[in-house]
Amino acid sequence: MNSTRKIGLLLALVFLLPALFFSVYEISSLNKDEKMIQEIYSKQLEAILFSVNQYSDDILNSWISKIETHIQGPTVKDSIPVGIKELLTFNTSIISVFSYDTIQGEPAHRIFCLEDTVSNLLANVESSLLLNKDKIKQLIEYKKNGFRKMEALKLSGNRDILIFITEGSSKIHLAGLVIDPEIFISDLVGPRLQTIAKDQFVLSAFKRGVAVPVYSTFSGDTTRLVAEALTKSFWLFPDYTIGIRTQGTSLQKLVDERTTTNLLLLISLDIILIIAVVMVFRNVKKEVQLAQNKSDFVSNVSHEIRTPLALISMFAETLEMGRVNSEEKKKEYYRIISKETHRLSGIVNKILNFSQSEANKKALNIETIHLDTEINGVLSTYDFHLRNKGFDYTFIGNPKLWIKADREAFTEVVINLIDNAVKYSDDRKRIEITIGMDNGYGIVTVRDEGIGISTMDQKHIFDKFYRVSTGDLAKSRGTGLGLSLVKQLMEKQHGKITVMSELGKGSTFTLHFPLETIR
Repeated sequence: MNSTRKIGLLLALVFLLPALFFSVYEISSLNKDEKMIQEIYSKQLEAILFSVNQYSDDILNSWISKIETHIQGPTVKDSIPVGIKELLTFNTSIISVFSYDTIQGEPAHRIFCLEDTVSNLLANVESSLLLNKDKIKQLIEYKKNGFRKMEALKLSGNRDILIFITEGSSKIHLAGLVIDPEIFISDLVGPRLQTIAKDQFVLSAFKRGVAVPVYSTFSGDTTRLVAEALTKSFWLFPDYTIGIRTQGTSLQKLVDERTTTNLLLLISLDIILIIAVVMVFRNVKKEVQLAQNKSDFVSNVSHEIRTPLALISMFAETLEMGRVNSEEKKKEYYRIISKETHRLSGIVNKILNFSQSEANKKALNIETIHLDTEINGVLSTYDFHLRNKGFDYTFIGNPKLWIKADREAFTEVVINLIDNAVKYSDDRKRIEITIGMDNGYGIVTVRDEGIGISTMDQKHIFDKFYRVSTGDLAKSRGTGLGLSLVKQLMEKQHGKITVMSELGKGSTFTLHFPLETIR
């Protein structure tokens, strides 16, 4: 047993401990890896959003360049410069273009609009400009320092004003555009979003306070802003936000799924490795136990053979030398020699039968036999032996049962069970044999009132070479082949053997044979 423990400890050290340490290390590093992946992914998404905002800025800058070109020169009253008219015509998101000669909220020098709503629009624009004088002054300072900046102002409805400072020939002008941001996003930014998304991401534009997106690269998208993996505001439209998420699922869900998958793979690998080590250990333990059983078998058989040989040799030598004068003594010695010869033959035959059965060389002739008649035949042969040993036995028969079995094998398994009952009985020398029927089997039950078998040993008594190593059972010498041979013979006859036993209360062995018929 110490050797099997050493083997188990060695297997654990060689295979299980490295695997467990590796699993713990991988699990501890999973969170770091996933955080790194999420950070890299977030930076990639930020770059995409920066590109979208830059693209929007470029469009507006190109418009402003055209506006600056055409509002500097003289114009015919109530007419729209050709360049600005084209800008208004081909870009439906631009509601109007305006320009002020001063920045003090004086009447507009020019306002260009394709719709007949100039007066209402002018009032809204002037009102918004008066509320944002500080921003206008700041834009002038930027212009004086050599660069142009746009500023977004809120207008009533779904419209924004983008104002900027432009220099004419003699004075500074305040110019701007009235824009519908939703049309701008749908008509101009939308195609850019589709190009970037390429069915890998979902890019959506939202207005703050509105759950449904203004625009999405995914048709029929109703995802709320909070579900987006990453969001950024449009630079020039503060009330609008652009969000990005992965196709079909969120980034966090992807990270969670990957973490779960890695954990499941690690756990599965550990479980498989543990099962493999346990199976290897069990096989090694079984082989070690088998080797020990074989060693015990050789020792037991040597003892079993040595005893009858010694008796035969001693009494034969005594008779040969003529040292026995009385005829009565001679007959006694002859009986002992005959008895020990039969005992020796039984041991040899048992070993030969087991060897033939183990090598599948023992051919069985399965036929229909009368169960009651066969048991009576065995008991009539064994009657003297049982009486001589001081045993009482009873047989409860059933003349209607016929089974399928090999006669010789049937006799052998029954005799083996009777021999065991005799060998492992102490003071209560009683054997009960019963035949009957159970679930399509003809059964033979051999019950004794002997020393019994422990629950732990019951699992192994049918193993070859196995003998109980402790208790009263260990005191009786034997080959350890009897019950293993019985099990093999029963399986070859398509039957089975079961046992019920309790220490100190005896054992009950039941043989199940295929039932032929009831007559």
